[in-house]
Amino acid sequence: MKVNIPYTLNIFLPIIGWSILCSAFSFFLILSLASFELEVTKNTFLYAFPVLVLVFSFLGVIRYGGAKLWSGEEIKIINENVSSSGELLSSKTETINKIFTSLVYVSRSTTINVFAGGLSVLVLMILALWVNQASSYDLMLVVVGGVIAIFFSCAFATFFCQQAMFNVVKECRRILIERGEDTEDVILSSIAPKFYFLFFLPFFTILIILLFIPSFSFNAAMLCFVALLMTFIIDKTLFSYISNSLNELQGFAKELPVGERAVFITGSLDKEIVSLSEALNKASEQIYFSKKELERSKEDMAKRVEELEKFFKLTVNRELKMIELKKELKKCIEKQNSKTD
Repeated sequence: MKVNIPYTLNIFLPIIGWSILCSAFSFFLILSLASFELEVTKNTFLYAFPVLVLVFSFLGVIRYGGAKLWSGEEIKIINENVSSSGELLSSKTETINKIFTSLVYVSRSTTINVFAGGLSVLVLMILALWVNQASSYDLMLVVVGGVIAIFFSCAFATFFCQQAMFNVVKECRRILIERGEDTEDVILSSIAPKFYFLFFLPFFTILIILLFIPSFSFNAAMLCFVALLMTFIIDKTLFSYISNSLNELQGFAKELPVGERAVFITGSLDKEIVSLSEALNKASEQIYFSKKELERSKEDMAKRVEELEKFFKLTVNRELKMIELKKELKKCIEKQNSKTD
């Protein structure tokens, strides 16, 4: 018997799995560095940490599984109208619009929910250890390990959720555009914050390495600072480069409806973007020549209509003249007949 898993749960399960994996990494990282002088403190961490992670993971499963008391209206709309495999179950325009809006909301809120769940686990864990007299050093390690787990969980949730919903969002947008519906008023997230994950990734990598270094010198601190600064500069440069290419596309799209020959010129040296520009230019040429051909056809049609109207007027005038001549001829015949009589 095939189990019908709700669409949102189908997306959220890999995120849950990744979050548990991140929690396991943080768990063993803290265990390898923390002292846990008291046995009760160590036992608290050993048992409370996995339990808290599993409890909040279970709450996430309940929420995205469509539980009535825990799920939001958006999750309910998606699960009622989208199959487990990602096929739309409704063709009504109003419903498609609601599905699209709900997908955007769930995609954005999933990262927030993962962050809130991870932060809750971290706060409860710190409180439990503090009550059981954990040292400041151990508490600091728990904070660092928890922040690392939360970061990697949120990063995966952000990218995976949008990737998993890609086909459904695309299909909804296609249907709405074909039916003349406007989708521009839906609030979307920017691509810019995603690039800063590239900065935080080496940041946490360096942080993990530093935790295993027994003595922290000034040279090591400067090395870390310079490395992070370099990463930030590269990240900012990469975003500016891709943003410029996207802005060029936007400018090209604005030129297309004007009527002049639009040419997409890019300053990129990447093969993929240059190939895209060539394909867009070919499409632009076809649109331009098709438009010119249509204009010529309209002009020819207008001339033919004008000629037909002239011909029609001449024909009508000729018919009127013929009628008048027939009347005159009839009068002449009648006069001639009367004289004969």
